[in-house]
Amino acid sequence: MITKDELAGIIDALGAATMEEICLIVEELAEIRRTEDINSGYVGQLCESALGEHLIEIVSSEEVEDAGSDEPYYIPGPNAFPDIPVEFSEIIDILELSMRKVDMSKVAIRFSTRLKQRAKRLNEKIGSFSGESVSDADIMKLEKRYSDLLNLYYDFNFWLPGGISDIEDQILGVSEILEHLKLAQDI
Repeated sequence: MITKDELAGIIDALGAATMEEICLIVEELAEIRRTEDINSGYVGQLCESALGEHLIEIVSSEEVEDAGSDEPYYIPGPNAFPDIPVEFSEIIDILELSMRKVDMSKVAIRFSTRLKQRAKRLNEKIGSFSGESVSDADIMKLEKRYSDLLNLYYDFNFWLPGGISDIEDQILGVSEILEHLKLAQDI
């Protein structure tokens, strides 16, 4: 078995890795540790779970220098606490892996755009309610989505070089609209 922190550690040690490379590394790790066979389905589920927690993130091959493939690459995410398995140095030699460099300025642009789109969708969702038609449950759901967006913004803002402060006003605008909706409900 491999933990999500070890997954992030493997990816961090390489700079970026494709799913195929991650599967090969995890298979070698399982063999060295003499654990049960690990299949690509298990690795895919582990990656999906780590993505959901922002322990790893997906970037395109255009964001990875010397990318040997057009496949998406995984990089450590803003919530990662990488833990490199002790067996990893042996695996690097066996698979002849090398370090990659990720252009984090390109990554910052893409993630900033993605957060802007998410803020816009949430703004539109909040705007679709009128004060009379919104329930307490709706307010709670909107507040949860806003809280998730804000947390994600802070995670990415501190993780990416130069931050993504260019969307701070847009996110604060969502907060103001949500507050107006809540006030209208109380009237």
